[in-house]
Amino acid sequence: MLKNALIRGINSFMYAVGISTVVQTLVLSLVKDMNPVLPEFGMHFSNLYLAVLAQNILIGITSAAFGAGSVIMEMERISLVVQSILYFVLTALIWIPVGCICWGLHRYPATMLVMGVSYTVSYVISWMVQFKQCKSNVEQINKKLLELRGEAGGNQNGICY
Repeated sequence: MLKNALIRGINSFMYAVGISTVVQTLVLSLVKDMNPVLPEFGMHFSNLYLAVLAQNILIGITSAAFGAGSVIMEMERISLVVQSILYFVLTALIWIPVGCICWGLHRYPATMLVMGVSYTVSYVISWMVQFKQCKSNVEQINKKLLELRGEAGGNQNGICY
């Protein structure tokens, strides 16, 4: 499980950094006067390139937490509700500070709304996918149990009386 978490975290980190770099490059090439970082964040760095690099690393860390944390949803010993709570808490512990640092989540109401909706939608999608997978697994197990009961009892319909 730890190995899977590490692999998912590294992959998620690299994808996020790569995608955010490409998107920022495209946006900056199309919109010449746009600053890719908030001024409050950028002033902590000696130049714009370091600020963009730091922002991309923080985006990568957030994505790595989401990717690595997804192994929680595969822990069969704990219920889906507990898995969901653990995953939500883990990702929020990373996402909220990064959101505050990079995008002034705590300063700008519109940013707070956009980031909150983004986080919630991402979480709901993840939860729905996991719920459907869990439900499918239970259906497969129940089907197999019916088949086994049918074979053991000599019943053709798979129904035990």
